[in-house]
Amino acid sequence: MNGNKKKILIVLISMLFITLTVNGQNFFFIGENSYPCTEESFALQSNSDDGEDLNVLFAKDGATAIIALTTKSSLSGTLFSGKLIIYLDDGTVITCMDRGESFYVDDTAQAVYSLTNEQVNKMKNSNINTVRYTLKIYNIKEVNRSASNKAFSTKDLISKFYNNLDSVNEVADKKEQNPKKTKLDALMGGLNNEKGQSNGDSYATSYYGSPGSGNGTDGYGLSGRSLVSKGKVQQECNESGRVVVKIVVDRNGKVISATPSVRGTTNNNPCLLEPAKKTAFTYKWNTDSNAPNQQIGYVVVNYTLVE
Repeated sequence: MNGNKKKILIVLISMLFITLTVNGQNFFFIGENSYPCTEESFALQSNSDDGEDLNVLFAKDGATAIIALTTKSSLSGTLFSGKLIIYLDDGTVITCMDRGESFYVDDTAQAVYSLTNEQVNKMKNSNINTVRYTLKIYNIKEVNRSASNKAFSTKDLISKFYNNLDSVNEVADKKEQNPKKTKLDALMGGLNNEKGQSNGDSYATSYYGSPGSGNGTDGYGLSGRSLVSKGKVQQECNESGRVVVKIVVDRNGKVISATPSVRGTTNNNPCLLEPAKKTAFTYKWNTDSNAPNQQIGYVVVNYTLVE
């Protein structure tokens, strides 16, 4: 009898945190993706009388650190939305941008956010105190929530799990230090280049092509890789213009980071930046085992008004 109770408890815990252990490896499952994650997860206590606790664990997407969140919700279609703000005990404030992975399944909202190497190092030195986040309900109502850590030592868990992890920013910084790339960037400005530039590396940081015109995705650049598929997310406002999104792509051809409103953008209205960012995440390139862990490129999205 006791043995059956233990089995039921294990199943319930697995459903709550949406994780699974395979051959000794823990995974966090979200959408069509799975990420190796910490064996331990912890709950932050909701600061709202009607709010559910926020369950947190840490994971890896290749060489990128990510934080995974889940919270129970009886309202179908509840999603995490926008940025995540993390407050540490030492007063440090960390802001994580939405990477476009938020789902609702089994009465649970779930999402993952990328962490830079600098952010991980800060969290290795001080415990998480409070996390602020936003839930979007039925895609029409947004609710701001916060949850606080009462006793868990997050810095020990993070230090152990991210022992030797390179992040997107660390790899990007190394590329930016390349003098040839810096000189080329200054000369070309990344905007007037119609065929892209290379500094001798077939996987060098890419420059986007001619922006073109029309209402959709009209340009991109990722040296040494071929585009497999793409989509587009339409704007829902009376705004037009070009948005250039800087992307980071892994060896599997997946966009793991997207930063809209880089040089070449002509309209910085949030109602264009957000769909452009989501559009960038729909892009998929060929798998290449010889490519860098993180490769930098660009996606250009042109928005026009349809009369």
